[in-house]
Amino acid sequence: MNRAVDTPDRGPYCRPPIRRYALRSLVEAARELPLPVTAPEPASDDPGGAATAYAEALARAPGAAIPDQGRPRPDELRPAVAAVLARLARRVDPELEAAMHRGRGAWDQADAFSAIDREVERDVAALRRRLAAAASPEQAAACRAIALEGLLAIDVAVSLVRLFERRLAALLRLRLRSATPELLPAGRPFLDLGRALHEAAEAWR
Repeated sequence: MNRAVDTPDRGPYCRPPIRRYALRSLVEAARELPLPVTAPEPASDDPGGAATAYAEALARAPGAAIPDQGRPRPDELRPAVAAVLARLARRVDPELEAAMHRGRGAWDQADAFSAIDREVERDVAALRRRLAAAASPEQAAACRAIALEGLLAIDVAVSLVRLFERRLAALLRLRLRSATPELLPAGRPFLDLGRALHEAAEAWR
């Protein structure tokens, strides 16, 4: 588990680089699929599609300072981000594995994969509001940095899960047509989104 490193040149909230093995494996598995060359899809209404622009707008917005006692602390935000990422991971794990099992017999049934329910949606929305407030220009720089990074992490994670929900059947069809058609190698989904999310959550603790 990575902890904050307090050094003269890095500050108390900087951390050593994180080796994202699960995320790298996820990307490599996706790259091995026999993807057809198609025109890019138009931008969707998914909140993650505007994550970078939203965070950039918050980062650039001017504002006045407020008293220290009214400011959130960076070390309070990291566990909150970790908790939501972990919850997403716990939802994805059984749902994705079940979809892979269904896909062995009928890949088109994988569209039943759904990992974000109403409770998770509420948790994500509440955390985004909290992070957006912490990223406001009136907050301390260290707090704003953590909040902006947290917004990006949450929005990208949610967007990735939504992508799986929309495109899993197509991904399974491509996998079954590939040179390595096994959907659950070593007992884990070949696109191990759950493990990648668990890894991201661990990095935020």
